[in-house]
Amino acid sequence: MSDSTLVYLGPPGTFTHAAIDLMTIPWNGEIKFEKEVADVVFAVESGQAQSGLVPLENSVEGDVASTLDELIFRAAQCFINEEIVVPISFVLAVPSSTKSAPVTKVLTHPHAAAQCKEFLRNNNIEVEYTASTADACRIVAERKEAGLGAIAAAKGADTFGLYVKQTRVEDFSGGKTRMALISRKLSSATGHDKTSLVITPVADRNGLLADILGCFAKRDIGLTSISSRPLKTRLGEYAFLVSARGHIGDPTLMAAVSDVGSIGAAIKVLGSYPINPEISSARLGESLPPGSVTSDVLNEWVTRLVKESSEAPR
Repeated sequence: MSDSTLVYLGPPGTFTHAAIDLMTIPWNGEIKFEKEVADVVFAVESGQAQSGLVPLENSVEGDVASTLDELIFRAAQCFINEEIVVPISFVLAVPSSTKSAPVTKVLTHPHAAAQCKEFLRNNNIEVEYTASTADACRIVAERKEAGLGAIAAAKGADTFGLYVKQTRVEDFSGGKTRMALISRKLSSATGHDKTSLVITPVADRNGLLADILGCFAKRDIGLTSISSRPLKTRLGEYAFLVSARGHIGDPTLMAAVSDVGSIGAAIKVLGSYPINPEISSARLGESLPPGSVTSDVLNEWVTRLVKESSEAPR
């Protein structure tokens, strides 16, 4: 590899591979793949590759823990330069020579199987896990066994010459994965950016997290997401991944980050990069988890739950 190389999480035929076609600026250099997120990140940080492409978040499964852990806990200088949103839809693919046979077993990645549980259950299909959905396509293409198929991206089926027997086998339509284009340098400000930060408390006191969030709120800086990752030391110790509107070079955002540091937290910048227009803030009242209630009935709901609990036989 060289400093003009883009390395992506492969093998060929994965959704990450498909993200290359959606990059804002087409890549004109060499393109290679690695089979592990750690190897993609290492190639970028070591200078073997100019940029890397890894999955960051899935709209159904949530954060991609393997990527976050590499960027948070192992990489010292890898920055997100762009977020690329890839539509996620799975197909059932088989060899053309066996397309008439009913599928009784599929090969696929565990994450894909988790997003197609109803299809698999309703059709009584056995599942065997593979390292990636692309690997599933490759193996199915090599075996050419009647009744054996792959659940994968359409790009994977096309890459390995498989016949698409059924499309949209996922449980939830409209799924998307946010990919991260990473490099050793920060992106320049565009005026429509967000910054991803790792905030690790170094003080231990009540209200610290509220104070951290307050550093952004008092400056009217919107937070687009907040999540946590265990520090892998002891139970109950976490680092917080926060994405805030603005570029780290903006004086207002930098002042907020400085305040966070001064009240008892260490800061790591994961990147400042343009906000993808496909990623918007949550729309109030939509997609509430079952059992959720709004403030107008909250008191009545809690009172009823407590009453029923006290009256229940023990």
